[in-house]
Amino acid sequence: MSEFLWQNGGRVERLLLDLPTDRSRSGFWLGDGLFETMLVSDGEIFARERHLRRLAESMSKLGMSSEMSDLDAGLDAATSWIDGECGQIRLTYLSSTDFIISARKHVIPSAELKLVHYPYPKNERSVLAGVKTLSYGENGAALRYAKAEGADDVIFTNTKGFITESALANLLLWDGETWWTPSLESGCLAGLTRELLVEFFNVRERDFMIDDLRGMVALALTSALRDVQPVSHFQGHSYSGLSEVDRLRTQFQDWRAKNPHP
Repeated sequence: MSEFLWQNGGRVERLLLDLPTDRSRSGFWLGDGLFETMLVSDGEIFARERHLRRLAESMSKLGMSSEMSDLDAGLDAATSWIDGECGQIRLTYLSSTDFIISARKHVIPSAELKLVHYPYPKNERSVLAGVKTLSYGENGAALRYAKAEGADDVIFTNTKGFITESALANLLLWDGETWWTPSLESGCLAGLTRELLVEFFNVRERDFMIDDLRGMVALALTSALRDVQPVSHFQGHSYSGLSEVDRLRTQFQDWRAKNPHP
């Protein structure tokens, strides 16, 4: 089998989801849930406890109960199925209290990306701001917009005009001396790779306007499944500092290999 699937305490071949009667626990049917996507490397889930802590915090923020029996057994089984290769595990938790673990092999991407500005702002005051929610319709629409514009992803701005994130990752900006990332107050996701780069690699936080991007030497995207991926162009503007992205990427990957449980 090319994928691993686990639901509510046991391995399954296909999902079984009931029709909801309680709209406050509508789960799959209204996209009401949360997810975590975790990198598996050298037989371990990287930053496993940080992922589970963020999930618990998001559950609390959205008023969801956490009823996941045998969660550790499911994560361990998925990790074992990946069999020592590089892989990804996705843990999906629905407000119906269904939880699903899926796994597949993974190749960390390194291709240079092209980004465009998405014209519709994100609401930094939304209850969903900064939460890895299953309600990804806005991000899906943004990715289709990027594709129509000949790009790979977008950069969102919030209602105040500050940049936040891409549709799939956090942003990193190199000004020639310092790596920066938008502040959490912008409404961006509190990404775990972003968190580790701030904590251990001197990446600093501040707010940026969209025009600030043209003054940067390098731009990159970061997430659990991509580490640090270079951006070559934004709105037709090219970046000359791709070697700085490669340097940070290599440093982070070397550090990650030595620190599986940061």
